[in-house]
Amino acid sequence: MPMQITSLSKSFGVDLILENISMNIADNEKVGLIGANGAGKTTLLRIISGELSYDSGSIFTPKDAEIGFLRQNAVDDTTNTMWEDVMSIFSDVTSLEQEMRALENKMADQSLSEDERSDVMNAYSRVSAAFEAKGGFDINTKIKTVLNGMGFDGFDVKNKRVNTLSGGEKTKFAFAKLLLRSPAVLLLDEPTNHLDFRTMQWLEGYLKSYRGMIIAVSHDRYFLDSLCDTIYEIERNKCTRYGGNYSAYLDAKEKNYEIELRHYEAQQEEIKKLEDYVARNKARASTAKMAKSKQKAIDRIEVIEKPVLMNKACRFKFELEYPSYKDVLICEDMQLSVNAGGILRTIAQGINIDIKRGEKVAIIGANGVGKSTLLKTLIGINTNHGGSFEFGRNVETSYYDQEQKLLHEKSTVLDEVWNRFPRMDESEVRTLLGTVLFTDEDVYKEVSRLSGGERARLMMLVIMLERANTLLLDEPTNHLDLSSKEALDSAVKDFEGTVILVSHDRYFLNKTADRILELTPDGITSYNGNYNDYLDYKNASALSAQSVQAKPVASAAEEYEAAKRKQANIKNLTKKLSATEEKIEQLEENIDSLKKAISDAGADYGKVSELYAECEKSEEELNNLYELWNTLSVELESCQ
Repeated sequence: MPMQITSLSKSFGVDLILENISMNIADNEKVGLIGANGAGKTTLLRIISGELSYDSGSIFTPKDAEIGFLRQNAVDDTTNTMWEDVMSIFSDVTSLEQEMRALENKMADQSLSEDERSDVMNAYSRVSAAFEAKGGFDINTKIKTVLNGMGFDGFDVKNKRVNTLSGGEKTKFAFAKLLLRSPAVLLLDEPTNHLDFRTMQWLEGYLKSYRGMIIAVSHDRYFLDSLCDTIYEIERNKCTRYGGNYSAYLDAKEKNYEIELRHYEAQQEEIKKLEDYVARNKARASTAKMAKSKQKAIDRIEVIEKPVLMNKACRFKFELEYPSYKDVLICEDMQLSVNAGGILRTIAQGINIDIKRGEKVAIIGANGVGKSTLLKTLIGINTNHGGSFEFGRNVETSYYDQEQKLLHEKSTVLDEVWNRFPRMDESEVRTLLGTVLFTDEDVYKEVSRLSGGERARLMMLVIMLERANTLLLDEPTNHLDLSSKEALDSAVKDFEGTVILVSHDRYFLNKTADRILELTPDGITSYNGNYNDYLDYKNASALSAQSVQAKPVASAAEEYEAAKRKQANIKNLTKKLSATEEKIEQLEENIDSLKKAISDAGADYGKVSELYAECEKSEEELNNLYELWNTLSVELESCQ
């Protein structure tokens, strides 16, 4: 059954948030819900979940369908262990298992009469069937798969208490529990927050095959591209449907804008002609009647609103005062340390980097490995380092701090820019602020009162005005809405200088980076190309089981060998996957036969016990095959 939302509206006081919203979502459809910050996306999810009322319209959801809602920064704070908390989801299944164990003990009682034993066997058959129908035999495998996929593979889940997890870990754990519940409707509000690259890749594969409806609010364009088959955009209180993923939406949006603009311009031209005719002829007796008729035609026209291409509203452009020399940055055997409670702790070492003029270099790696620390070291904020680094001649840097601590909290937006660039007059500053969406009274807002997105846009303007030839950007797309991210993509890509950036935004990395540096505790490895190219290199590297540093530019022979290895890997994984599927099918048929034999054995306890033991062994083997199949599927998807 589909979900239908018809003419839904919602206001908070005098502020209209949603107006006449209509959506039709099919079973198993994967929907991305996008729009500017404050457009009402989270409000709509809260309404669908039943958490928030609405003013008018209707929502029809499939009967008895469970709705699961992942909120931003969802937090569980219980003293239960992770395992206890997860198992509470399956309390009905564990109750059935306990009942099965009790019935098995009864079956072992030699003092039972034939009628009593028959009753116990019949009860066991019913409970076992219910246990199987609820997926009881697969629960442990399912839990392990989801917890490992969500990044908890190194955790002692049997003993680790939920309230000892970090904030980000609690959010991930809440997400894992939601996935294990498997609701028919899954509402996700920024689901990739707090996730590393590996976890995001696993999650996208898991959600693609999820048996249920998904509505996801996300600023992660790579996620929207990978998962969604439909995009709904909320814009100026209205909702528009676009078939396909995020990239398809961008193409359709551009085409729709061009069509709407042509219609608008054609109508404006027609109105102008009619108005000119009326103005020229209304005073003349011979043509006054016709002029009056033309005026009525003007009055009947339903004027088309001028279309606005929202993703071009925010304008970023980075220009340099003068170019640097060819060598921009050289790091030799650097070691990064952080101050932990007065004790210096080394987080990464053996860092060697050589960056040339004009390169767009992205630094990636696991959370906590030192990516932001490396940028802070290069800019001079962090002084706890070993080894050496040196910027080349004529290199001028600008630094974007993801925490935006370089802004002055007590300054107004206007003064933040004006104090840095006092030679400008007020009108110049206000005009420039308008390019990053600060208009009218917004320019007098205190920096401390700005939202994350507003602070990000203000800091970007400061960097634009500094006109440095080398940009160091730490998570620059954080807090930006989709239209601002699109603008930043283009600005970084078109910049003639050098960019060194840290980002978890894979779409941004694909659009801007021409080299990926992967930072680990033991050093840094260079991969030529963008994020997708990096994934290809990693797959080829995994096959060759080598950890040598990739050359900045691979030779034709190396590229040919890498392509051959990749194809061989795909072929090998496909073969293994097919063989595993065949074994699963055979084992499932065997288990069905064993269960039928158990049912047919009646009161023959000895035979039932023998068959049950064989069935349990087969089911354990089947669970292992399911886990192998899942691992092979993820590996194959990452190769393709």
